[in-house]
Amino acid sequence: MLAILTTLSLLVSGCGYYSKSEYLEHISTIRISPIEILDADFAYDTTSQRPYDEVIHEKLTQRFNRKWRDGNDSEFTMRIQDYTLVEYGFGPQGETEMLRMTLQIEYEFLDRVRNTMIAERDNYIQVHDFYVVPNRAEPMETPAQARNLIVEELIEDLYNNLAEQW
Repeated sequence: MLAILTTLSLLVSGCGYYSKSEYLEHISTIRISPIEILDADFAYDTTSQRPYDEVIHEKLTQRFNRKWRDGNDSEFTMRIQDYTLVEYGFGPQGETEMLRMTLQIEYEFLDRVRNTMIAERDNYIQVHDFYVVPNRAEPMETPAQARNLIVEELIEDLYNNLAEQW
């Protein structure tokens, strides 16, 4: 009986959990500014044959528009400051097996309704490690595939951190 009462009290109290539905409820629209890329090594998406600033802007807009419409209640600005690709993991003979790709970005998320800064970072780092040889813990990736994945991961992380507060 005590276990049932404890369980019921936890369910009612929610263990300190609260709904995020009220987070930024006064905002119904967002404007995503054009993406600025300061590192020429990350300027062009070879897969889609388009500039990365356009690709990222389009993907960010699609993701954030799941919650907000296009408009001026809020504004998101992002600059990619640096892109690096370095050898990271090595095999028994010293051969490169894994690479580490990083994007260093800065962003601002402004509340135009209340004229406040929702969030800003000047040194946000997105990391993607990937194998360049087969038969490892994860499938092998090409650098082009890894660039697409790091962009997808970046957008999802930004959305979760800024729009949903996870």
